[in-house]
Amino acid sequence: MKFQTSIALLVALVAGLTLQGCATPQTPPKFPDPEAATPAHGTFVNVANLRNVDKGLNKGQMFELLGPPHFHEWFVGNHVWNYLFNFRRGNEVVSCQYQVQFDGDMKVSNTYWRDPACADMVKASASETQVAKKVAPPPLESFSMQSEALFPFGKSSLGSMLPAGRAQLDAAIAKIRTHDELTNIEVVGHTDRIGPESVNHALSVARAETVRQYLVSHGLDAQVIHATGVGSSQPVTQCPDGESAAVIACLQADRRVTITVFGPR
Repeated sequence: MKFQTSIALLVALVAGLTLQGCATPQTPPKFPDPEAATPAHGTFVNVANLRNVDKGLNKGQMFELLGPPHFHEWFVGNHVWNYLFNFRRGNEVVSCQYQVQFDGDMKVSNTYWRDPACADMVKASASETQVAKKVAPPPLESFSMQSEALFPFGKSSLGSMLPAGRAQLDAAIAKIRTHDELTNIEVVGHTDRIGPESVNHALSVARAETVRQYLVSHGLDAQVIHATGVGSSQPVTQCPDGESAAVIACLQADRRVTITVFGPR
């Protein structure tokens, strides 16, 4: 009996150390054995969702984009999620291991491919980009909402969304529902030019994804709603240089989330 108890304690200790090692981000990253994936052999990933993964997203947003990790990493305090994704390349199926690391606030800090060549699977081909430009129909509706109305400074979560922002989104949803058929809803987050672009881009992605979640939670079809962030790359203002209060006020129109709604031609 004592021998069996000792063996059980040893197994538990080894398992605990294994989980602890997986739970802590490492550089370079340490990937699990692909044979341990659940479901076996991984899953085919939504490439459009994968393209929206960026630093600053929280676990809820990551779950919405990619689903649960494939290596039993749901225990409390875990800072690493591992996935085994499949891609179709002609008649061949390619499997790629993907790791998401979270910081102390449980927001995405880094992502890695076990095989760096797998990153090419996510890139849009030149032909895809060209086709998209040719067939894009005119929008049915367009909405632009100031970030200050949607979120407090620096915030992006659904719980932090302001009442004024919820009211604007509710009004937009009511208009969107008047259309019988929708083919695509594009949600794009924007920031002004002040601050590091890496921070601005992550914030724009997180806010766009939160707005997407809000639309879905109010009954709009998740399959046609796509969220992305472009940071400060698409300004609509022409303001002077500097970061004075007057300049920040001038840049207000750049801090926004846009919703563009498309339907059949």
